[in-house]
Amino acid sequence: MELCYNMVINIGLLVLIAITLTKIPLVEHTLCDEGGQATVGRFVLGAIFGGFCIVSTCTGGVVQGAIPNTRVLGVLAGGLLCGPIVGITAGVIGAVHRFLFDPHGVTTFACAFSTLLEGFFAAGIYQFLKEKNHTLRWTELLLITAAAEAVHMVNLLIFVKPFALAVDIVKTLTVPMVIINSIGMLLFFSIFKDVYMMQMLEADNERLEILNNDLIEKSKAKPKVGPFGLQAGDHTELVEADNIYYIEAIHKGAKVYCKDKSFYSNEPLVEWEKKLDSGDNTFVRIHRSYIANLTKGESLQPDANNGYALCMKDENHTIIPISRKVIHEIRDYYSM
Repeated sequence: MELCYNMVINIGLLVLIAITLTKIPLVEHTLCDEGGQATVGRFVLGAIFGGFCIVSTCTGGVVQGAIPNTRVLGVLAGGLLCGPIVGITAGVIGAVHRFLFDPHGVTTFACAFSTLLEGFFAAGIYQFLKEKNHTLRWTELLLITAAAEAVHMVNLLIFVKPFALAVDIVKTLTVPMVIINSIGMLLFFSIFKDVYMMQMLEADNERLEILNNDLIEKSKAKPKVGPFGLQAGDHTELVEADNIYYIEAIHKGAKVYCKDKSFYSNEPLVEWEKKLDSGDNTFVRIHRSYIANLTKGESLQPDANNGYALCMKDENHTIIPISRKVIHEIRDYYSM
């Protein structure tokens, strides 16, 4: 009972330290840093999580020469959350400190070696999850922690002499260390995971704000296209740009075609190109004699010159030749 009580207190202390650390802006920034200083930050984080291992060892009790502890929390959490550099660095720090803490202890080598293995174990799982693009479930986190403690117990059986003492220690420590550390891992992991989630939300909000600002700027910069006053007999008809299907060069002017009517204009295609330039590539000079509204295109068809022609959606399904110079632009517009 005292063993469980000590371990719970140990976890409580680590959780309190973790919560405090995540409130420090420098630590919070380092946790989520993916920029140029990311590698240095990983080693700093490795030292922080290694510090959790040290605190765990120092505050653990003594049972039959062993030190029941929550050292696995710092190593696994660091590796699973922050990657191989953090996990292995924390594992090395925790292992070295455990060895120096009680150099002649009966379980010293087994515990130090287990801590080091846990660092590599966490690093390997992180890489596997990253490749599979998989997010840990809480049940998987429990199993990973239990597996790490199981390896710890196996190492005690292998390295602790006499074997009878190793068996007694394992019998005493296995259940409380597996259960309490697994539950503690959920708490410990969630604290740092919340920091990542908050950073991700803030980053998403910043990206949305940038995109929104870009859209606003583009909408401001986008010139108004149309309507155009085109002569129709004894009156002038106002024609919206969206109602124009294509424009054909006629002598020194141009003929503007809509779905079921057409208008003559004294302005050449060059001037119409300028008028219809809205920045969205809707109207394209697809041939020296034609400007086409690509939103009114019905299909692309091969022509007699081994090129392509654009079939329009007007009543006559007009076929307009496409210059080889712009065929790639046309294909890109229609995602071909």
